[in-house]
Parts: sequence; structure tokens; C-alpha cells
Amino acid sequence: MKNVVISGGSSGVGLAIARDLSKDNRVILIGRNQHKLQLAKKELGRNVDYIVGDLSTTLGRKVVAEFILKKTVQVDILIHSAGIYPTNAQDNIDNNLLSHYYLTMALLNVLHRSRVLIVTGNPQAIQIAPICEQQLNDMMRAAWTVTHKTLLVQLLIDKLATQQSTVNSFFPGDVRSDLMPYTHSLGNTSVPVGEYLALDENLSDVTGRFFDEKGNIVSLNQGKYNQEAAINILSKYIPEINQS
Repeated sequence: MKNVVISGGSSGVGLAIARDLSKDNRVILIGRNQHKLQLAKKELGRNVDYIVGDLSTTLGRKVVAEFILKKTVQVDILIHSAGIYPTNAQDNIDNNLLSHYYLTMALLNVLHRSRVLIVTGNPQAIQIAPICEQQLNDMMRAAWTVTHKTLLVQLLIDKLATQQSTVNSFFPGDVRSDLMPYTHSLGNTSVPVGEYLALDENLSDVTGRFFDEKGNIVSLNQGKYNQEAAINILSKYIPEINQS
């Protein structure tokens, strides 16, 4: 059995992935809503535990990390599914970027030969959207989210390589969730690509890649998404990466 941690695991994409992985693995779900987490645990069964915490805050990440580190000395799979549809720039930064980076760093010592997976957006949006620091409207904030998550993967490659671990991102497809109004009524409630990326033996050494909802690697513009660009751009939000 693998030890799996899924942020945003009480609903939507995170819960869909947890349904697949909890059958034969130990899963810890992270979420803000205790009632939803309790319902998820009741549905998924005895292999599932949960912790209530807000990963957009320093205190919330501390509470979550301490809980996980007390539960296990090894996290085999860390899936960053938590996120929001932001209404302002700071909420976007805190929830859709810093939450992923700082939770990964807090768990780094228990990520040995592990897989870190970051849920992100549509491949076409990631390809076309410019890397822009302005977040003046919904469209610009959405573009900021997917481009900066893609840069985060590039930033984390070397940090996780010290633990012989990998990091990749993927588009889960359009899945029913509470994220946006249109996703409330979607029929799809499964994310098979999550289980594939988490467990397939052929992917044990694959890192720094982006996958579509079918598990195919999507080639990205290396001039746009590379480690140098990641450090230069993300250091505005994570100043310590220039000293690491």
C-alpha cells in the first residue's frame, strides 16, 4: 500500500482521484470543510483519514504538515488538487501557488522516491496564455494560475530530485465540482489520469512534464517554461528560492 496525500480531497477532482486510490492505498485528505471531509471518509472507508486546514495560510499549512508527519514517515504520492476560482490577485497567489509550494517543502523530508502531482488547467490555455503578472480580471487571473503552476513544476524539479522524487502537472478534464458555476452541473465525476500518473510503473522516473486528461504528454514551449524563468518569475512570490 502507498501513502497518498490529496489536498482539496473532499470534493471535485481531489475526491474523484481519492475514490480510485483509496481502494488499495492509505489516503490522507486535506480540506477546509470538516463536514465534506467527514462525508468523504464515510464514502471511501477505512483506508482514508483527513485533516482540516487552510493551505493558503502559514498556520494552516503548519497544522496540516504536523498532522501528516505524525501519521507517516513516507508520503509516496502528493497530489495538489486544492484551489479556488479567485476574485483578487492575492487570493490567487495564496491558494493556487503558495499553498502548493510550501506544503511540498514542509513534507520534503518524507518524500523519498515519491511522486508530486499538480492539478492544473487546459493544455491549450497553458500553451497560449502569456506569462503576465497582471491580474486585473477573471481571464487574466485564470491565465496567471495555469502559467504559474506550470512554472512551479519547473522550479520543483531539482528540489525534489534531491529526494529522488518527481513532479508533474496534469489537466484532469472537465469534472463536476464546486469550483465554478458551470462545473456544478457537469456529468463527469471520474479522473482516471490521476490514478495513472500516481501509480503507473513506467512513469517512475518521468519528471517536469505536463499530461492531458488522457495521460498523454503535452509538449510545452521550453523557452517559456524552464527553470531559469521559473526562478526569475516565482521569486517575486517566493523570495527564498533565490537563496536556495
